[in-house]
Amino acid sequence: MSLIVRTAGLLLGCLILPAHTAGAAEHEQPNILLLLADDLGYADIGAFGSEIPTPNIDALARNGMLLTNFHSSLTCSPTRSMLMSGTDNHRAGLGVMGAPQRKDQIDQPGYEGYLNFRVASLADLMTDAGYNTYMTGKWHLGTTVETGPIARGFKKAFVSLDGAAHLGNLSWNGPGLAPYRDGTELVEVGPDFYTTQFYTERMIQYIEADRNEHKPFFAYLAYTAPHWPIQAPAESVARFHGKYDAGYRVLYEQRLERLQKLGLVPADIRPTESTTLQAAWDKLTADEQKAEARKMEIYAAMVSDLDFYIGKVIDYLKAIDEFDNTFIIFMSDNGAEASRREIVPPLSDWVKQCCDNSYDNLGRGNSYIMYGPSWARAGSVHLRRSKGTAFEGGIHVPAFVYYPQAVAAGTRSNAFGTVMDLLPTFLDLAGAQHPGSNYRGREILPVTGKSLLPALTGAASEIHTADEYTGWELYGHRAIRQGDWKIVWDPTERDKARWYLFNLAADPGESNDLSERDPDKLAEMIKLWDDYAKTNGVIY
Repeated sequence: MSLIVRTAGLLLGCLILPAHTAGAAEHEQPNILLLLADDLGYADIGAFGSEIPTPNIDALARNGMLLTNFHSSLTCSPTRSMLMSGTDNHRAGLGVMGAPQRKDQIDQPGYEGYLNFRVASLADLMTDAGYNTYMTGKWHLGTTVETGPIARGFKKAFVSLDGAAHLGNLSWNGPGLAPYRDGTELVEVGPDFYTTQFYTERMIQYIEADRNEHKPFFAYLAYTAPHWPIQAPAESVARFHGKYDAGYRVLYEQRLERLQKLGLVPADIRPTESTTLQAAWDKLTADEQKAEARKMEIYAAMVSDLDFYIGKVIDYLKAIDEFDNTFIIFMSDNGAEASRREIVPPLSDWVKQCCDNSYDNLGRGNSYIMYGPSWARAGSVHLRRSKGTAFEGGIHVPAFVYYPQAVAAGTRSNAFGTVMDLLPTFLDLAGAQHPGSNYRGREILPVTGKSLLPALTGAASEIHTADEYTGWELYGHRAIRQGDWKIVWDPTERDKARWYLFNLAADPGESNDLSERDPDKLAEMIKLWDDYAKTNGVIY
């Protein structure tokens, strides 16, 4: 069945919000709002050093707690599987993104290509705890009804199954229309569809429709912005005209300076990428520089619009007197995207046919571009590398929590945490417990994460003890972290690939490899990797 979904005049333009009434939010369990950005770099919002105006997001961060040591997986669907299960992606079904192609991974546990049924879904558990559960945005954890958000516990959901373009109905990965599911029905969207706007409006609709049930809600707003292809309404892009004409290096250094003034980056870190970025900019012709600057204008517009529509959610929650009774967490699903897939076959062949990437058309619904490694470098700033790698630039993400009932305003926590910690945190807030090893008649895996609440409330300075370790792996990219120590393996170095060793307390930017200086620590960390791979069934 198909349904044409259009946004013109929908919800925010016609929804009459109720007057603010005291005492409307008296239930004991808080609402929970999870705001997930897609491919947002560490320094892409104002609270983390960006020049892009994000006043609504910044206000939440300023009145809440910055999580300055928070980590995702390397890319989107593995992160989402960890979020929804509270455990490692190799256990939850996303050992690789989608269905595996290697023979040794096909049909193996943890490589199902969807959120498997060896885990209890976060949405199911929140439903059991008495919550209405809603999702809008990017699912990326299964394309069938049986593996979709409704089957895994969401009461209502409108989702992009695996990601999509942002304006209209262009697919993100080749010929055909972008796949959306409204509840259990596949639907088509119209030419005036704008993901950031629609996901916001639909979420407000879901919450409003069920308010008379007087139940707390768990709302998962999984925005696809600012994931590629970068697109935004022309009026949004126009606000940034000329803002990035000075190039990559200037933006990089400005953001680094702001991060240092905010105390998020040590003052002695120097802009090591400056020479490389300046060379990349200087070798461009005037027309090429103009086109590159436009890409960053479009990207900034996407982030700015993300903030605008998050502001609409905040306004709505205030109008129904639920804002201060809502636990809000914001994060990115991984680091900045540095690749240029649209210029590499076979995707480039389709892009030439489908899209108009002339300068005047960049950012529109029939254009298809990515902003590239140099702008991504400015998004990661001091963090090494980017999305898809196990270096900090791929997995160390901007995150914060707002919840005035328990989280002090203007605070920060440098406690190490990961996306796996969110499920136990939400259960803790709900006063619920994970079912353990059996759920709805089937055996399930235990949760790996821990509740962040002790750190968020100031009751503890750390969540994970010094002897615990956390591992990452995707397509051969590997890492292990224990305390301040971390090892990283980069398979793109091919026959020269090796383990790097870093001490993140002294070297948060991973610029000083200690593997030769401290071989005993390296050997100790490699043993942890071997244990992680065995425990989680990693096939690499």
